[in-house]
Amino acid sequence: MSTPTQTESANRTTLARLRDLWNDYLPYWFMAPMVLVMVMITFFPGAYDLYLSLIAEPTFNVFEAEFVGLSNFETAFTRGGAFHSFVITITVVVSALALETALGFVLAALVAGVDSGRMKGFYRVLFIIPMAVAPVSLATIGRIMLNSEIGVIPYVIETATPFAAPAFLSDVPLLTVILLDTWNWTPFMFIIFYAGLSSVPDTLVEASRVDGAPLWRRYVHVIIPYMKPVVFVATLIRLIDLFRTFGVVYGLTNGGPGTATQLVSINIYEQMFINNQLGVAAAIAIVYLVLVVALCNIIIAKVGFEGVWD
Repeated sequence: MSTPTQTESANRTTLARLRDLWNDYLPYWFMAPMVLVMVMITFFPGAYDLYLSLIAEPTFNVFEAEFVGLSNFETAFTRGGAFHSFVITITVVVSALALETALGFVLAALVAGVDSGRMKGFYRVLFIIPMAVAPVSLATIGRIMLNSEIGVIPYVIETATPFAAPAFLSDVPLLTVILLDTWNWTPFMFIIFYAGLSSVPDTLVEASRVDGAPLWRRYVHVIIPYMKPVVFVATLIRLIDLFRTFGVVYGLTNGGPGTATQLVSINIYEQMFINNQLGVAAAIAIVYLVLVVALCNIIIAKVGFEGVWD
């Protein structure tokens, strides 16, 4: 039987160990609440989505749900139009990203070449305006301006050219979506590229000019290589954002006509809230999440570190 002195000594030893444990891992204790919150925010929705994709009907009691395996995934790709919506999404993402990157860089280069500071400020404000338009407002304005009967754009085309204006929302809906997104988000690329161009050292440009390099050579061999991190970050951010496109396209075409502009995000929405097939919607969302995360990680690993930050 231990004496009171021995018990007191044991308690002191335990307290000392706890104090050492606290001091040794102090940074981790402070980080623990944030890590816990991030895990809850990031992984819990994904885990619940995976759960929905593997059961027939959602239920509050996990143990009462009917497990159907990969049946929802099979339905998504056989009758849910998942493959078609993936193709539409990839088409929009690649086309819009290429156009926005090219136009954004050209606009940034043109504004950077303007000598007047006042005119530079004017152009900066002018080119940023489209990005300030909310998706719902943009879709509404687009439906009105592109309308074949009352739209101003078909009227201008038919008045100023000998060609008949196409029915934008029925004849070329996918092209219309891409162009509208390009108009809306080119300013984002313009802002980042303009900031990148402003950071290029004048001495570097002057040295290439003294060497007799023409303007296009200065951009190809000096300015663009110097801006590679900026270009990479801008395109990566815009790439991720394009995969989340929903509001503008849904407001403009509602995914139609038919399924001509049915992005994956719209397909998930329709499966879940219109067709009431939560399992199929969850299955499409899981596949989409895995593909987007894998693609972004591959780009960051292969292009980001090997081609930009080496």
